[in-house]
Amino acid sequence: MWSALVIVLASVVVTAVACLLFGASRAHDQADDKDADSRGFLGAVISGLFIVALAFYMVIVWEEGGAAEDNASREAAAVADVYWQTAAMPQPQRDHIRSLLTEYPKLVADKEWPLLAIGESDASTGVALNALHAEIVSLPATPDEVKSARERSLQALREVTDLRRDRLDSAGGLDNTGKIMLFGTIAGAVAMIVFPLLIGFTSRKRHILQMSLTAALLSFVCVLCVGMTQPFDGWFRVEPESFTSLTEELAGIPVEENR
Repeated sequence: MWSALVIVLASVVVTAVACLLFGASRAHDQADDKDADSRGFLGAVISGLFIVALAFYMVIVWEEGGAAEDNASREAAAVADVYWQTAAMPQPQRDHIRSLLTEYPKLVADKEWPLLAIGESDASTGVALNALHAEIVSLPATPDEVKSARERSLQALREVTDLRRDRLDSAGGLDNTGKIMLFGTIAGAVAMIVFPLLIGFTSRKRHILQMSLTAALLSFVCVLCVGMTQPFDGWFRVEPESFTSLTEELAGIPVEENR
């Protein structure tokens, strides 16, 4: 937050100083308005390109964040589905599988989720998932009730594995299209400040105020965009609520009598 404020203030100061210095040095050109129409058209083109790049970028990061949140909910739901299937499983595998299912959301929320902000995964979470898969695979294929629970659990586990893989991929940040749109947004914002200065923006107080406010707004937008490059980091990061609530949900599932 403080770093964003520093960037915004720095952009305002730099823009105001540039208006004073550059505007004064180009004062002799201000009376020549023969090219005003072409300058205005070019400025509108630059503004339009900035808006288009910003719009595409916001759509990309919004969809990425929504997909990350939705995948986390689906992953937690799949873990809960497996837990319900354990009622038909024999002992001692049932208790071991239930303990792994209870441990998994805690590992995701407490250990793996903080690492997602830097694009990394937690090895112990992967180990727990592999152990869970091995335990379910080792279940007997008879009777039919156990066989059905085994097959449904394996299907749900495959979904958990795929969704976790998607979650780790999302933690890697923007794809190439997103990076291009981010670059276009920042470049457009810079051009919207530099262009008026290059064509001879005056150093009058109202122009300096206008440019300073524009610089503050554009720098804030750019800081906001950079802070949204990763769905698990920044101001709008996805929280592990699905897994913290799953821990409470699993604790409330009634325990069947030992078979």
